[in-house]
Amino acid sequence: MAIPRSVGTAAGIAAVSLLVYSAVGALWGLLRPAYTGTLEEGGQVLIDAAANIEFTSFGSFVAATGLLAVVVSLCVYVLSPATRGPVMLWWLMAVAAVSAFAFLEVGTVTAGLLHDVGDPHQLSEGDRVSMVPGLSPGVGWLVAPFLAALAYWCSALVTPETEPGQLPIQ
Repeated sequence: MAIPRSVGTAAGIAAVSLLVYSAVGALWGLLRPAYTGTLEEGGQVLIDAAANIEFTSFGSFVAATGLLAVVVSLCVYVLSPATRGPVMLWWLMAVAAVSAFAFLEVGTVTAGLLHDVGDPHQLSEGDRVSMVPGLSPGVGWLVAPFLAALAYWCSALVTPETEPGQLPIQ
């Protein structure tokens, strides 16, 4: 039994999107800002003065996933004219949402590996430690699906028809 072309295209879009988002998410995790501090007596960490690390992480998450959603949507619209339509619009929204989740999870893992404290019992007073706080995107989860839909819809809106129909006045 042959798989319909539209199903294969949708699966390919999901696979490529997940791979791209995961790769960029890993890079994002490596570049995420972290709190750094010095271990003081009693096991407390004196954190250095820093900008708002959480907001920077949130902003970069929203910007990166939104930009990736626009790029994926435009590529699908241009490269796959046979699948254009509302079903693909909804599919791209779903894929962008799942891919944003993959982006965050892979980025969190890579940031954790980069800023791993290791065995806390091995640390001594005066050691420098760094940590990346967790990120809960909240409404940021909606940015990638929204921008995917917006880019796809705007592309459909401005693309001229390939064969113009008869005008009623002719």
